[in-house]
Amino acid sequence: MKIGILHKLIFCILCIALSDFSLVHAQKLEKLVIGYPAPVASLGLIDVTRKAGLFKKHGLDVDLVYIQGSPILTAAMMSGQVPLSFLGGAAIVASAVGGADTVYLGCAINTLYWRVFSSPEIKEVADLKGKRIGVTTIGSQEDSVVRYLLRERGLNPERDVTVVAVGSAPTGLSALSKGFVQASTFIPPQDIAAEKLGLNVLIDMSKLGLYNPGSCFASTKTYVRSHRDTVMRVMKAFVEGLKFYRDNKEFALKVTADFAQNRNVDVLNSTYDVVTRYQDRVPYVNMQGIEFMLKTLELRDPRAKTFDPANVVDSSFIQELEKSGFIDSVWKK
Repeated sequence: MKIGILHKLIFCILCIALSDFSLVHAQKLEKLVIGYPAPVASLGLIDVTRKAGLFKKHGLDVDLVYIQGSPILTAAMMSGQVPLSFLGGAAIVASAVGGADTVYLGCAINTLYWRVFSSPEIKEVADLKGKRIGVTTIGSQEDSVVRYLLRERGLNPERDVTVVAVGSAPTGLSALSKGFVQASTFIPPQDIAAEKLGLNVLIDMSKLGLYNPGSCFASTKTYVRSHRDTVMRVMKAFVEGLKFYRDNKEFALKVTADFAQNRNVDVLNSTYDVVTRYQDRVPYVNMQGIEFMLKTLELRDPRAKTFDPANVVDSSFIQELEKSGFIDSVWKK
């Protein structure tokens, strides 16, 4: 009698084990590395999407890798070390102008909403002559845009000012507040923190009507061609992440606090409001933003003048998701 019960117990345990084994294999996830260039709140969407389980929902086990600075991250992607990146700005366009097969796939934000802050004694752009201006890295998005705006306002960025690399946004804020540089460009949450420190808003780009690829997925045409199904699943999670981010503020703030290493509640709330204000529900790459990036790049690479903007954009994934009704179905939930 006891032996019969024991056999039944062993049989049940084996059934459960086999069931779990089958379930694990049925749900086997594809491992995928996605790089990002800075731990800033505007890029926090990628971590919110990951921690909400949306990549796993589409069969992807995503590992986020921080590679400081868009130019370095883009180089890593071009070499095959990182197949996909979540970033924005000039580096992807600059590499394409230089002959690389880098391409933007979709952007959560297409509006340029950065602000240039200066030390209190700098009242207008002309006052920057002979001063130091901080950017994250030379050749980065900020670098290109700052040089363009300086030239538009009568200063030669090569002769009249010294542009220096200050690293991440938090270190840039520290460099400005301590006088190492006299101006620097910030996005949330650092721009809000800069206001609280009493620093001067020298240029508010959100008032200039400029477009810019920001919070975008990018890859290489080579990777996209050979991994189209993987990229499509990433883009589905991306679209769902936009909706989840907007609908789950408390969760988004908690994840963003860890991602951006900033736990100031006022700053995080302000950042969330700014990011959701400018996020696009259908995350196409705005071609005006690419054209603006090319214009800023002309200052250091004449090839940008004749480069076709369409060569650095692959909208096929967003087009397919929109045409199939997937995007509408996400936003109607």
